[in-house]
Amino acid sequence: MAEKFKGFTGSFRYSVDAKNRISIPARLRREISEDLDKRFIILSDTDDKCIKLYPQSVFRNILESISKANPFNPVNAYARRRLLANVYEEEMDGQYRIKLPGELLKKTNINGECLVIGVGDYIEIWNPEEFEKYLKESTDQFQGNFGELLASVMNDTK
Repeated sequence: MAEKFKGFTGSFRYSVDAKNRISIPARLRREISEDLDKRFIILSDTDDKCIKLYPQSVFRNILESISKANPFNPVNAYARRRLLANVYEEEMDGQYRIKLPGELLKKTNINGECLVIGVGDYIEIWNPEEFEKYLKESTDQFQGNFGELLASVMNDTK
């Protein structure tokens, strides 16, 4: 029986090679199902300055949710277009590397060194300086006790 998906966690400094490939860290690849999730959906059209890697099975759930929204509502139509217009699909090679689209690397200012972060059901790739800037701005924006903020987020899912 297959072990249940636990989620991607942790952060790792890696390099993007000359062919725009990144190796998936060993700790993260343990959560990748060989038969289901060798293919990743890659996107970066959100307000965060990072590249997001979704296992195909996880992204399928996102698509199902989005498809339930009324497409004639202008906000829903905008959200669909913005998210889905720049989606890429890549498969990991035998050495657990995945090719990142050059235009997304440029858009997110990733050049050489990067930070690979497990964020539950997907993986984010950041320019390390951009991530530090994001943390500082977010800390300023969400002032207060992080425990209270986390409790609020967890209650929002119930």
